[in-house]
Amino acid sequence: MEMDPHTLQQILEKIHQQMRCPQCGKKVPVNLEAIKVISEEAMLLQLKCEGCNAYIVLQASLAGVEQVSAPPYEGNEFANASSTLTDEKSIELLRKAVESSGGSFTKMFRKEEATNHTADPGTQIA
Repeated sequence: MEMDPHTLQQILEKIHQQMRCPQCGKKVPVNLEAIKVISEEAMLLQLKCEGCNAYIVLQASLAGVEQVSAPPYEGNEFANASSTLTDEKSIELLRKAVESSGGSFTKMFRKEEATNHTADPGTQIA
């Protein structure tokens, strides 16, 4: 099964949210190295609990992954989910935001953070 990196990361995050050690009950770390086999219908992971050092073998079904996966981008087979920004209005909005911050994404996001923090004074902590 072909799977883009974003979809794979979403699957691993979902497993991490739900996975607890059957022996001690603590959260079990789930990362890319835990994946041992991926087939069309399932993936096999080997996890290790950091609390009690128990090894866990998990078979995760891949049913429904098609709804999570980003649509393929016809223009470039190496493109990812962030490459699907093709709406002219969105591109122009992004272009104006980058220009207004002098071409710096860092300044652009800091400006956005400052705008968001001052928008609701009830959530600020002194």
